[in-house]
Amino acid sequence: MARAAKRFRMFSLRTAGAFLAFALTLGSMTGLACMARTAAAEAVGYVAENAFFTGDLGDGINLGRNLTDKGGSRKGSEKGLYGGSRQLDVCDPELLLDFLLKAGNGKKKAAWAKALGISAKDKRVKDFVESLTEVVLANDTLVVNHGYKKGKANRYDALLEAGTAVLVDVFGLPRVKCNCGNPLAVSDHDPGDVDIKFKNKGKGNKKWKVDKDRIVRVEKADEKQKTLVVVDVKDPDDEVPIDLPDPGPTETTEQVPVPEVRDSSEADATQVLTEAGFAVETESTDDPDVEPGFAAGTDPEGGTTAAKGSTVTLLIANAPTTEPVNVPSVAGMPQADAEQTIRDAGLIPVVSTQGVPAEQVGRVISQDPADGQAEPGSTVSLVVGEEQAVGEQIGGTDAGVDGGTDAGTDGGTDTGTDGEADAGAGTDAGADAGTGAGAAAP
Repeated sequence: MARAAKRFRMFSLRTAGAFLAFALTLGSMTGLACMARTAAAEAVGYVAENAFFTGDLGDGINLGRNLTDKGGSRKGSEKGLYGGSRQLDVCDPELLLDFLLKAGNGKKKAAWAKALGISAKDKRVKDFVESLTEVVLANDTLVVNHGYKKGKANRYDALLEAGTAVLVDVFGLPRVKCNCGNPLAVSDHDPGDVDIKFKNKGKGNKKWKVDKDRIVRVEKADEKQKTLVVVDVKDPDDEVPIDLPDPGPTETTEQVPVPEVRDSSEADATQVLTEAGFAVETESTDDPDVEPGFAAGTDPEGGTTAAKGSTVTLLIANAPTTEPVNVPSVAGMPQADAEQTIRDAGLIPVVSTQGVPAEQVGRVISQDPADGQAEPGSTVSLVVGEEQAVGEQIGGTDAGVDGGTDAGTDGGTDTGTDGEADAGAGTDAGADAGTGAGAAAP
């Protein structure tokens, strides 16, 4: 009976252990065992890597602290989310517009507009930027930031330090980070659920004391705002109302949802939008993730609402461009760095190896093509140094073949190979330039 009870206890323990392992696995699969989301901390004035713009648009104000006790998720219509004054001058939207509309910056403009959910048409970009208002963040604020790399806007969560200059829209949302022009969006995460990481402290970023209870996440206001009440940066005990650009007359017509049409054919997307009650105009856009000729999206963005009978711009993806790219010179670089540099340029590295002296091992000895331009996706051949095999020399060894050695082969020997003894093409010096006794025929 005792033995049976012991077996039962062992079975129960094994069963419990198996169930616990299953529960942990299931939890990780379903998101029950979730890890905190990482947010990159960005100090006032810091320009992150791969920024859209590196000109002097305006950094903000070094407040050194949060201006309010606010924290958590807040509607953009709330007072005190931002700091400012009636004469605040911390951002240069006109310089940003000049950059975006400049010939040659079309790809950046398209990626910038896409991240903000607007059309990349010059007039739309201009109207959008002119509808924004410059302020500084009153508290450390959690946002989605965007860098620019390989023709795309790359999303990442960021914590912007209080005092950072931003441009906000009529819904009270921060939309552009002033000093780099990066598009901003609402984070999907609650401030309490993020893990703050400080990086690049030696590259202009600085560490500051973060109070998680005072981190703000701004959500879209329920309606367009005519004014924004901000904390006076000169006297934080006071509040200042700032007039926002006129949002236009309030819509009195019926508001209907704009359908999601991304990846639909142009004909199908046009039909869906028309049946929803909209007039449709089309515009080309660069979007490498969508098949050319198909819908990349709409302006206004799918999922939002617009007045029934109003015009929706259908964005149709262009065929990918095949402009040549510059071939970077990577000779002398470590192999891993060289391969990444080639990939970042839109090219494909193909590696071969060659025996070299110890100081060149693991580094690129040569490349083909060495410079100039090439079609995106084409290959660049890299020759990488590797450790020489035992006995291998460059220019001949004691066991040489072409350079001649003690055991010469090509140039004859004491007994000759091509004629009589001592009459071979070689000499006592062995093959070609070798020395000593050749490999004589008996």
